[in-house]
Amino acid sequence: MISVSAMVLFSVSLSLAAMDPNSADPNNSELSQTVADAMDASSGKWLDSFEEAKKLSIEKNVPIVLHFEAVWCGACRQMDSAVLSQQDVVKHLGNTVIGVRIDADRDPELIAKYGISSLPTEVIIGSDGQELARYAGSATLAEYTARLDKSGASNGTDQDVKPTQELDESLRRCLLVMRDGKVVGLGGFCPVAMMRDKKWLKGSEEFVGSYDGVDYFFQSAEERELFFASADQFIPGLHGCDPVELQRERRAETGAIELGAFYKGRLFFFTSQSNRRLFQDNPAWYAEGISADGIQNPDQFPFLKSMTLN
Repeated sequence: MISVSAMVLFSVSLSLAAMDPNSADPNNSELSQTVADAMDASSGKWLDSFEEAKKLSIEKNVPIVLHFEAVWCGACRQMDSAVLSQQDVVKHLGNTVIGVRIDADRDPELIAKYGISSLPTEVIIGSDGQELARYAGSATLAEYTARLDKSGASNGTDQDVKPTQELDESLRRCLLVMRDGKVVGLGGFCPVAMMRDKKWLKGSEEFVGSYDGVDYFFQSAEERELFFASADQFIPGLHGCDPVELQRERRAETGAIELGAFYKGRLFFFTSQSNRRLFQDNPAWYAEGISADGIQNPDQFPFLKSMTLN
């Protein structure tokens, strides 16, 4: 199998200064109609977008069936008519599994990522991004429906992980705070000092800069200039919101300064130890290509409305 690129990931160890935990609680509104419509539209259908399949897999907490095929593959065409389009298969789609068909000629990146060497091949992925099973070659309708029954019964998620709502109140979830009607990043601590010097140092109200609708405080004009020359180098992923909470619960929650991890040079924070563990097990799944669609509390953080969170 073609190996996936190595990822640098390690827990954060920063010298922590005292901070005032006064972040606001998120609103518990319903999922947006856009996401609800997308979920309904997936029922009984094969998707052609892996990104859409990932989103729906997390929303519904069901696994993904990645079906790799090609127009020139005779066995693939036979499965198309005799198996994939049959009602016994279609009834599973969007319900017990999310099905997505991948054209091998049009998506070489996924072919490489999952090490596909023959067609048809199917890879079953849990809603946490972990591979659960793999099948190479064609299958009869009876074999295939049994495969779907088995896949839908197990999602590969960690049943021992505490619900993300069970937050440790002793943790200092103060990365994003409200001050004078504005959202302040890192609780007023300087992002340049944090990333460059690995120190939590208070910024000054004399040196403030806004990025994505979030105000950041600096210790000097020089630090502010350095920040805006390459803001992504200093801003925490999602401005400090927990990417696991966002993906799995569609809710923006600020992480705790005690719970951080690096991925591809970007620092991410988490609301709980269990969320950080899920992230460390599969960081690309949670950190890359996060959609802001259907977030329950978009009004709480301005950057949720106008950006693709990645």
